[in-house]
Amino acid sequence: VDQVIKTFKANEVDMNLAQIGMVQTFTRRVDKLSEPTIIFVDEAHHVLARSYRRILETFPDALKLLFTATPVRLNGEGFEDVADDLIIGKPISWLIDNQFLAPVDYYAPVALDTSKLKTKRTGDYDEQSIKDAFKPKIYGRTVDQYLKLANGKQAIAYTYNVESAERLAKQFCQKGILAKAVSGTTPKVERDQIIKDYRAGKVRIVTNAELFTEGLDLPNVDCVIMLRPTKSLSLYLQFAMRSMNPREGKTAIIIDQVGNVQRFGLPTQDRYWSLEGTKKQKENNRPKIQPVSTCPSCFAAFYRNGNTCPFCGADLVEEREIEVVDKAELKKVVARR
Repeated sequence: VDQVIKTFKANEVDMNLAQIGMVQTFTRRVDKLSEPTIIFVDEAHHVLARSYRRILETFPDALKLLFTATPVRLNGEGFEDVADDLIIGKPISWLIDNQFLAPVDYYAPVALDTSKLKTKRTGDYDEQSIKDAFKPKIYGRTVDQYLKLANGKQAIAYTYNVESAERLAKQFCQKGILAKAVSGTTPKVERDQIIKDYRAGKVRIVTNAELFTEGLDLPNVDCVIMLRPTKSLSLYLQFAMRSMNPREGKTAIIIDQVGNVQRFGLPTQDRYWSLEGTKKQKENNRPKIQPVSTCPSCFAAFYRNGNTCPFCGADLVEEREIEVVDKAELKKVVARR
């Protein structure tokens, strides 16, 4: 909320004409709100939730403008009940070419036993099953891979629970890299100080659980480390694109330790968005998200176009789980068109 108010004031908005707040606050006090002429909804892929809809339905005469970088729901529902039209912005490739987003170097192994992953009621992976799927060496390897691929860069690591965030921060600190862990359990004063220190460059790495997935403006993130597998395209893109704020000469680095790219393709891939949702898209044979393949010989990840690996020339067999040995290296994911 503070961030939005600051931005509005910087653009000379008359704040006497605006009410700004969190959905949780507005939905509890909806009967006390002044009737708006226009309602702006940020991160509008959440708009189907009851709390959002209560606000929108209370003011049927207001113009509703819903904004999101990821108009997709994990359960496949569309937005036809809450929106009349979808106005699509420029594709990611155009934004990179025109320096509105930074280009990306993407590194990915298959680093966990996906056969152990289980799905919870929300449709995403269950926390305990993620813990069971990880190999014991994953966190030490994460620090090593950061030192090899992104040493000196400020990074955010997305972990799957509070314990893993704290453990990873401790391992970075043991290597002389100042890291702080944050989560929903971190006191607000402490969390705000960590963010302030991160923006000032005093903290190099922030490891977090269930925070900083969307909304917060952290322009100096140059590296994202993914340690949480997800089935949500929206969450994946929110993770990945956190590092893509542009700066002169910058190339973002994404270290994907959990193979999310194999499920969703590169974050730079142009995508098909629709109000009708992925359920109907499937029924109507809409374009599917292009998956990334991983070579069983060299562990390179790429868009498959044929039966041989474009990196090492090995024959490609049917997709299968890959056992990763200690010496396996992360490979850069390259878009092969």
